[in-house]
Amino acid sequence: MATKHFTRIFISSLFIAGLSNFAFAQRSQNVQENALWAPVPVKVDGKTNEVAFQASNKSTLLSYTLSNDDKNLYLVMKSADNMNNNKIMMGGITLTINMEGKKKEKEGYTITYPVIARQQRGQGGNRSQGGGFGGGQGGGQRTAGLNVDSATAARRKQQLATAKEIKISGFKDITDSLISIYNEYEISAAANFDEKGAFVYELAIPLKSLGLSPNSKDFAYNIKINGRQFGGGGNVVRVNDGGGGFGGGLGGGRGGFDPSMFLPTDFWGKYTLAKK
Repeated sequence: MATKHFTRIFISSLFIAGLSNFAFAQRSQNVQENALWAPVPVKVDGKTNEVAFQASNKSTLLSYTLSNDDKNLYLVMKSADNMNNNKIMMGGITLTINMEGKKKEKEGYTITYPVIARQQRGQGGNRSQGGGFGGGQGGGQRTAGLNVDSATAARRKQQLATAKEIKISGFKDITDSLISIYNEYEISAAANFDEKGAFVYELAIPLKSLGLSPNSKDFAYNIKINGRQFGGGGNVVRVNDGGGGFGGGLGGGRGGFDPSMFLPTDFWGKYTLAKK
């Protein structure tokens, strides 16, 4: 009896260890490599219950899953880093899809969301708590993970509530560069902050809008966190060291300018449509 009991414990331990190793492998994947048929039903509402993301990217600090069904391509993402969330609120996230499999943004379809008006990003709030651009932690010191007070959390949700447009380019049948989130093209986007303060993002794009069919070859995709953007197309950032300008808005006026908040972070991957 003792031998059988020991054997059962040993087998159970191996099974648990196997599950742990599998979970670790899933978490450690930097770029999603597999095709995935989307779960049913899919509802783009910023309230995803997604638990096991297909990849956790080190460049963008995003956990994400790409999937599809016979009608749409879906992207679900989550950011559980406070400063990264500030950066997203400043410039949104851009998805680029290049149907030729090339790592070139100019030849692809692009979708940027959320698009938050500058006056909304900077309205109200205590600058020492990051109330300037994006509503995050102040002091210019990066805070790992999530540590958001209730006032900041409420302000972020208020800012997201104003994000009623999606910025697009490359779509042959859509001439506008900005479309409403309630559009006739059936492109759906939603974002929210969950109860822990993590940023959650969902996107659905009709396959027909991308010229995709079940037999399409693989395509290249790029996911980019834009960070704070400036008009004029230049990359020069002028900083007011006295804390009254960009440094004051981002870092609470204590020498808190963080250049990483102005620099895009991105990565490329390839995806092939899954078949049911």
